[in-house]
Amino acid sequence: MSQKDARSIWTAGVIRMDEHKQTNGNWIGPLVTELNLVREKETVLDLDHFRAQLEDSQLLERMRKVAADINEKVGYHALDLMDFLSPQRSVLRLSFSKNRTEYILEIVLRLSGPAVVFHSVHEGSDRWNWYLYGSSGSRGSRIAFRQNFNPADITEETIQTWFSFLISRFNDKFRPRSCKKVSERREFHLSDILGKTSA
Repeated sequence: MSQKDARSIWTAGVIRMDEHKQTNGNWIGPLVTELNLVREKETVLDLDHFRAQLEDSQLLERMRKVAADINEKVGYHALDLMDFLSPQRSVLRLSFSKNRTEYILEIVLRLSGPAVVFHSVHEGSDRWNWYLYGSSGSRGSRIAFRQNFNPADITEETIQTWFSFLISRFNDKFRPRSCKKVSERREFHLSDILGKTSA
């Protein structure tokens, strides 16, 4: 290849790149269109009315308080809590780590309404997907229990059951039942549950 040909190829490349660098800085649109990277935008569902139901019931605040009480009772940061902003479908996530496994209680929004999801993620699984996309997006996530609920129906006993199931590492003894009615009252002792998890 002659020096003249090389110069022509280089000049053509510079001109082609400059086509994307418009004076107003709007070069991204033409570039991604030319490279066929643009996808049709997904429909964003408005689930804020479900978030409003959660806030009106004060469920999230009650759960935050229980998490803080548990951490204070055990004397260390046993539970991690994370809140999510709209339009994410995850609303609140509590996690409890034991033996290289993360046990998670998550309040999520479905098309049918709010739901509680209990799932676990092992340390060796795709934890970045779990962090970014929650229970539905992580390939290494194992669902232990999930249930839709009406925030107005969630009693203190229901919240106690959820937390007991979480920190017991999904022990069937503490598996949640119907959110509307608990047919058999069960007594929970935090020290007993944490004593088992420390084994």
